[in-house]
Amino acid sequence: MNPRVPSLLRPVPLPLWLQGVVEALVTALTSLAAVLVPTLLVWVTGGFSSTRIEDVVQTGGALWLGLHAVPVTVTTPLPAADAQALVSTVWMVPWGLTLLPAWLSWRAGRRLARASYRDQAWQALAGAVTAYGAVALTCAMLPGADRITVSPWPGVLLPCLLFTAAALAGARREAGTWAHLIGLDMTERIARRSQYERWAGTYAWALVRAAGVALAGLVALNALLVVVTLAVHWAPVVRAQQMVDAGPVGGLMLALLEIGWLPTFTAWALAWTAGPGFRVGSDSLYSVFGAHPAPVPALPVLEALPATWQPWFPVLVLVPVAAGALAGWWLLREGENHLDDWLAGRMDARWASLALSTLAQSLLLGLLTAVALVVPLALTQGTFGVGTLAQVGSSVLPVCLAVAGWTALGCAIGYLVALAVMDRPVRAGRTLTLPFSGSRAARGEADGQDRRLRLPTLGAGRSGVGSTAVGREDGDVEDDDESTLGDATAGPDEAPVPSAARGAERIEGRREVPTERRAPTGAGWSARPLRVPRARPRRTRD
Repeated sequence: MNPRVPSLLRPVPLPLWLQGVVEALVTALTSLAAVLVPTLLVWVTGGFSSTRIEDVVQTGGALWLGLHAVPVTVTTPLPAADAQALVSTVWMVPWGLTLLPAWLSWRAGRRLARASYRDQAWQALAGAVTAYGAVALTCAMLPGADRITVSPWPGVLLPCLLFTAAALAGARREAGTWAHLIGLDMTERIARRSQYERWAGTYAWALVRAAGVALAGLVALNALLVVVTLAVHWAPVVRAQQMVDAGPVGGLMLALLEIGWLPTFTAWALAWTAGPGFRVGSDSLYSVFGAHPAPVPALPVLEALPATWQPWFPVLVLVPVAAGALAGWWLLREGENHLDDWLAGRMDARWASLALSTLAQSLLLGLLTAVALVVPLALTQGTFGVGTLAQVGSSVLPVCLAVAGWTALGCAIGYLVALAVMDRPVRAGRTLTLPFSGSRAARGEADGQDRRLRLPTLGAGRSGVGSTAVGREDGDVEDDDESTLGDATAGPDEAPVPSAARGAERIEGRREVPTERRAPTGAGWSARPLRVPRARPRRTRD
């Protein structure tokens, strides 16, 4: 046996808030080191005009805050002695590089959720956010030259917001459900709702996921378009990279910065294929319907802009249409179009109900896709300074409206085409006549026929007597064989038959009376009729 460890040498578990502080410090310092080390390498190779180390550290801290979407104020002195300095705000977030602190924060959230009990994760998260905000405030207040400054309030709030969002996503991933994380059990809340509310909820949730499918299609197709455009204009891009002459380390840093801007270029391509287009400067406009180029910053990747308009460019509006068609096919495959089922039960003409449900579904999908694009398009806007370069990016509202229209059109086309070509066989073995299937004449309302659900029973296979028990709205139960009643008592050699073997299947919305019949086990049992008791006692016969 191992000797007992003295109590003074036993590890003491850290409080949750202290564990959060440790995780946040590790996350912040790791991402900060990933930015500071290349910045110092550029300074060592002579890439900075300043020779002071504090200026380089301040620049690295500002770049780290820039990864968290913090605007940076740049002051440029003018050559004239009596002229004032030029002050400009630079805000162009390389969202591809922002994935590094976001992933580290997501990992920290998972670790904190693993270390926390149920309903106590907020303690670790509070300590982590406080520590991360302290690191951000330190970077914003670093001493150095006055050429680069960061406002303290955005320098603290925006990094804390990014860390909180990523950490919550990681904690949710580790916990599995929000009920395990914060004690909110949505399953019980949904179970208390009525069936119609659950159908509406599943329909809405299917539309939300279909909007996600449309967004994924838009991002994938436009990212492919960006890659193809860069491949076509690769020679001008390389030539511009050589003209910049940033050196080996500086060129690598510039290439990494341009890679970080690939999500922004994808959002610009989305605005370009939608029709309204985007701007790189207030004097320029790039769209599939026309181009008005203007001078751009000295970034090699901007040499791939579609400055020369081609007559076939308008064909690329089919990109958002294709994304909508993909979402429409997914909606049909999901099979949650309860609005179409509801309309089909209340309209005689099938074509009218299908047209109305498809129109409503397509419009809702386009609206959800446009709403989901508001924040990404706003975050891919920016500014490179003053003058005409103060406006860079796309106009959010026109692009969202155009995307909503194109995706709605594609959803309608994709849904109807998939409905026409997909083979959806019906399982044999049971006949299901629903109250809302077919026309009103077929439902039997015109001639007063009863609407009922007919299911095959076990009696037809055993005794040769087809017995189907159907619960009516008034509580009665019909028996197909009115003449066979049998005895009211069971013999000693009779055994109970389980409800699953009796063929009496529970049907939602109908009052079904359980049967207490017994199946005999002796010889000649098949000649005895099956008895189905009624909901009401039979009247005494004279």
